[in-house]
Amino acid sequence: MLQFRSLSQRLFFGYAAATLALIGFLVLFDEVTDFSLLTRLMVSLTLISLVFLILHLFFYRYVLRPLKHLMQITQKLADGGNSLIRAEKMQNDEVGDLVDAFNEMLDQIQLRKEMIVSERDRVAIALEQADDYANVTLATNKQLEIEVQVRKRIEAKLTEFQQFLTSIIDSMPSVLITIDQQFNVTQWNCEASDLSGTDSTKAIGSKVQDAFPMIAQHIEWIEQVWHQNVSRTLHNIEQTVHHQIRHFDIIVYPLKDTDAPSAVIRIDDITDKFLMEEAIIQSEKVMSLGGMAAGMAHEINNPISAIVQNVQNIKRRIAPDLAINQLQAEKSGIELDHLNHYLTERKIHAFLDNISQSGIRASNLVTNMLQFSRESGVNMQPCLIVDVLEKAINIAITDDRLSDFKDNFDLNFDQDFAAPQALVAGVFSELEQVLLNLIKNAVFAIKERMLSLNDIDEGIIHIHQYVLDNQCIISVVDNGIGMSAQTRKKIFEPFFTTKEVGAGTGLGLSVSYFIVCSHHNGQMQVESEFGHGCRFEITLPLYIEA
Repeated sequence: MLQFRSLSQRLFFGYAAATLALIGFLVLFDEVTDFSLLTRLMVSLTLISLVFLILHLFFYRYVLRPLKHLMQITQKLADGGNSLIRAEKMQNDEVGDLVDAFNEMLDQIQLRKEMIVSERDRVAIALEQADDYANVTLATNKQLEIEVQVRKRIEAKLTEFQQFLTSIIDSMPSVLITIDQQFNVTQWNCEASDLSGTDSTKAIGSKVQDAFPMIAQHIEWIEQVWHQNVSRTLHNIEQTVHHQIRHFDIIVYPLKDTDAPSAVIRIDDITDKFLMEEAIIQSEKVMSLGGMAAGMAHEINNPISAIVQNVQNIKRRIAPDLAINQLQAEKSGIELDHLNHYLTERKIHAFLDNISQSGIRASNLVTNMLQFSRESGVNMQPCLIVDVLEKAINIAITDDRLSDFKDNFDLNFDQDFAAPQALVAGVFSELEQVLLNLIKNAVFAIKERMLSLNDIDEGIIHIHQYVLDNQCIISVVDNGIGMSAQTRKKIFEPFFTTKEVGAGTGLGLSVSYFIVCSHHNGQMQVESEFGHGCRFEITLPLYIEA
């Protein structure tokens, strides 16, 4: 089949076909006989063809050729040729405008291509930078992750260390309070809550004098810590805590290397230390008295013995029932009955009795003094402490010297023996003497409260016994007059007494103390406050079989 690849070929073929068709049409018709007409027709056709040819040439030059050139340029560009080639503008007509538009389009495409390439390069650079940033970010993230882990471990260690420090502070037996310069509490431990009764949540941020009333009277003294920048200490501050007298040391010292001025208040309960020091002082006094008593006892005992013995001899020499006295009276011409009547009327017998009783009393006093300077001559034996307590109580109940006091008020004994089988190594009579002294002193203290304060209806003496840590504890508690702090410090001193002259020697408690501490290796303590009774506590080691 015949094919035409260009518009001009198609036009030329169309022109030729039309001419041939016209000639053939004229030949086919027989009625055409006029040759001249045919001649004219051929001439016309020839002219027409020439006109068409001229038109075709004109059309080809001004339309088809520019379009063909434009198509060639387009094909080169489509085949990947030089993108900088442009179509040639052959005429300044519509086709030329088309070429300009085409070239402008190519310029725009080239510009867009250049922009795309530029953007592609920028994107490539951006991608490379993004990769770099991603790598840097990844490395940074890993570093941050490591730093976060390290920070978490450090924070955990710091938290653990802070909890450890808090635990140390809260576990300390001393009160620890941190304050700023305005006396606001910034730190508060458990001991401070226990002693003051103020919870830490309420104490933090409040004034220390409000949270801890014990410090209120020492605020000006504490303030000197900042003025002088030195630590300060108050010794042996006496306070009543839970109805008991306690002794405290208050230490205040400034904190160093802090942003704002701060200070720490430390309060130590020295009650046990204070009692121990008092006990040591009492022991030293007792020991010193023992050395003196050892030298004086024999010197005093000899003349006392002579006085008592001579009084007894005088009574025997004037006794009328002795034959030797009757014989000597007859020789002297004296009636013994008359003599004794005279001596009785003049109360000489009473004087002799007083001399004898005073001598015996002085002898007993010397015997008590000797308790300080000698060990007990009786071997230590296992003693059932309950028997000692019961016997001492029975003696006190039946003692005639206490009957006058017991007739004036009701006296009750509250006995609580939690360890009735407890045995201690000791001397039964000495332990009985100690308990009896404590009961007698309790009765006198109750009587004194009745007479002076008159604020109780009955006298009560609590005697409790129990075992703790291989020690037998005995407590004697009364609701008597009690003692002041000054009296409490001296009660174990020899010859110290609060009774009237002649009512006591002042050796009862000192001898009792010496018996318990020296002879029985125990301890004896006292707690008392004036107007609130007294509590004596004796601690004795339990008997251990060999």
